[in-house]
Amino acid sequence: MSSVKGTVLVIDDEQDIRESLKELLEDEGYAVTVAGSVVDARKVVLAKIDTVLLDIRLGDGDGDGIELLSELKSQRPDLPVIMITGHGSVDLAVEAFRRGAYEFLEKPLRLMQVRACVRNSVESMRLKAERQSGRVRPLYRSTVMKDLFSQISRLAGLTTPVMILGPSGSGKELAAQALHYDGTRSERPFVAVNAASLPANLAEDELFGHQKGAFTGADSARKGALAQADGGTLFLDEIADLDLTVQAKLLRVLETGRFAPLGSEKEVQVDVRIVAATHKNMDQLMAEGKFRHDLWYRLAAFVVTIPSLADRREDISLLAEAFLELISAEIGAERQFSPEVLQQISELPLEGNVRELRHLVNRMAVMANSVTLTLADLNLATTPAKQTPQNCVNYSTLEFRHARVAFEMDYFKEVLDRYDGNITASAAAIGMAQSNLSRKLKELGLR
Repeated sequence: MSSVKGTVLVIDDEQDIRESLKELLEDEGYAVTVAGSVVDARKVVLAKIDTVLLDIRLGDGDGDGIELLSELKSQRPDLPVIMITGHGSVDLAVEAFRRGAYEFLEKPLRLMQVRACVRNSVESMRLKAERQSGRVRPLYRSTVMKDLFSQISRLAGLTTPVMILGPSGSGKELAAQALHYDGTRSERPFVAVNAASLPANLAEDELFGHQKGAFTGADSARKGALAQADGGTLFLDEIADLDLTVQAKLLRVLETGRFAPLGSEKEVQVDVRIVAATHKNMDQLMAEGKFRHDLWYRLAAFVVTIPSLADRREDISLLAEAFLELISAEIGAERQFSPEVLQQISELPLEGNVRELRHLVNRMAVMANSVTLTLADLNLATTPAKQTPQNCVNYSTLEFRHARVAFEMDYFKEVLDRYDGNITASAAAIGMAQSNLSRKLKELGLR
């Protein structure tokens, strides 16, 4: 795997600045292309560029930086373009942002500011690409995780169902994604359904879909998750919570590849690989009659077990730093751990595993008042929240963008707690589409 963090195009008519930025960014791990004029910049293949540093005043007589900005954005609307100027003015900044500039930096450039701005812009591109593909790549250095993903790579090319076991928040969906994207179905859909968030009366509709008129309010036909995943993979998270009636219908799909949408007598044939996951004790549930033995035997052709963070502590610092980069890009502020904080985080119980770690890092980054996160920031973020004025976040002490993220995290966490993590009920209670709520929770690291 390449160690290059991203590709940067530097456009400046001053050679000293071009070379200085090239050297700085290459030391940071970026691949850098330079151009001294609009003409040279037009020769660069933009599809291979992750971010641009563009001088607002180019002296080659063939259009200035503002015009080139518009040209670049017309070709690549998603491309982050950081404008550089030695002639800063409010009017120039307003015009640059109006034309789609990502950021506006004034000369003389501060190296730390350049590093942070480029890192955030490249990270934003990476996040967009991952969201479009639906995949987030796992991070690990521990032997136990290397062995796990070696096992997953051997299973990826099969069509046989796989059952993923592991504690809450340990990364079961990442394992499911690896089974899909590293296999022969990678170009086909990966559809994820959380059975724990589905009331029994909605689970059938979510999985099998319905025909128009199947029930009151069914004004049009709707494809269920099985049909959406045709040719690809359906990931059923928290399958232990699936209603017994739905379990029986799912068993038939595994046996025949066929099902009938609600309100229809005509069966649909699908080619779907089922990957399921749970954190619960399946032997106990089957003994209690809450999960079908025959469905378990179908799903558990292969069983993959995800370890808790307590069993792979050498991965904690790596994950924490990755989460800090993500939230720093989200709030637009540079953040870094002090060595003692990173060591302390690695020794925490973290019973909620990777999910709890991400929440912790997000709280620290949002609530901190300085670049370097200290033990005081860690203590504040790990203090149990109480709904009293003296313990609530004082939003007025934060910049607006930081306060917005802090408020959203608190708000959505409280809503989820109130409805026991049920996304459907939470979305209905706050008047938000379930798909929008799910997306927002993922952005905030709450799911």
